Amino acid sequence: MNVRRTPGRGTPTRHGRRPIRSSITGPALPNPHSRVNRFDSDARGVVEFLQSMFPEELHDVQIGFQTVPTGLGTSNNPLLYSVDRKARTIMMYRMPIQRARGLHVNDDEHRRYFVEHCVYLAVCEYLGKEPWDLLPGRFDHF
Repeated sequence: MNVRRTPGRGTPTRHGRRPIRSSITGPALPNPHSRVNRFDSDARGVVEFLQSMFPEELHDVQIGFQTVPTGLGTSNNPLLYSVDRKARTIMMYRMPIQRARGLHVNDDEHRRYFVEHCVYLAVCEYLGKEPWDLLPGRFDHF
């Protein structure tokens, strides 16, 4: 980034045009709209919903989030998540999910739907069920 100082003022400017802007949250607070926070919020919401719908089946199942795949566990979609029934864990991978291509509309709502979809797929695979068996009536409009 090219930072210049306006002559006589000592105020840093961006390419000599205007003062450098900072986030409204300031440097001390994390950005509430970051990709990491958005993924965490969306995925945890679905996890909590599924845990409330299936408390016995998902009791003591650890559902975690990592940035990238580690190669541990198996799944039908190894780049998106891994399932380890022995260890009773499901691991979701944030970057491959967020950077997946193929959304017919690339906006916040459809990206959130895709995150939810991946969580559903992982839980379905862990439980050995299909999505329409997991939540009857949820997909009737399709």
